[in-house]
Amino acid sequence: MKKLVVLAMMLFASRFLLAQVTYVKVDNRLTKYEQLTQQTGVQCKITDYDIATLFAQLFHDMETSVRSVDVEDSVHYFYHICRKEMKEQPAMEAFVAYDDFVEIDKVLESMIEEERKDRNARKDYCENFYRTEDGFQLGYSIKNRQTNWFIVMDRYGEKKVSFDNVTKLKDHFKKALAKFEEVEKKNGK
Repeated sequence: MKKLVVLAMMLFASRFLLAQVTYVKVDNRLTKYEQLTQQTGVQCKITDYDIATLFAQLFHDMETSVRSVDVEDSVHYFYHICRKEMKEQPAMEAFVAYDDFVEIDKVLESMIEEERKDRNARKDYCENFYRTEDGFQLGYSIKNRQTNWFIVMDRYGEKKVSFDNVTKLKDHFKKALAKFEEVEKKNGK
């Protein structure tokens, strides 16, 4: 009887020892913004300069600003975009470094041309996007010749904020670039 109990315990224990564990890859790199603001032992000054509200589909009002981060005699600029918490939807926030934002604006111009070609090619489905090192995405998807422009605000999220046309994004990005220039002149850097 003792042997039977020991055998049963061994079989039961082996079931847990041989169980497969699923691993989730976690990217623990800090974003450019986090690298600056999470330093210890240094003084950090953050200042926001508001840009116009960006209106997305489904009544998503995106508050935007140029954020300057002054750390130890150097100033860094970020495009800050934030959606407030809404019914059943959590708040979302992203910080895009100035250099990345300039690149996004350039990419947007080329994506507009590609979107026209993709739509006219009558593809059943097409998705095209650009992702920064920190995970901010800008792109479009086409289904049944209907285009949906979107942004994804962080590298872990899959929630897309949609825009009914690209003109809103293009105009807003031009305002943001003008605000970057204005803030740089104001700060003398």
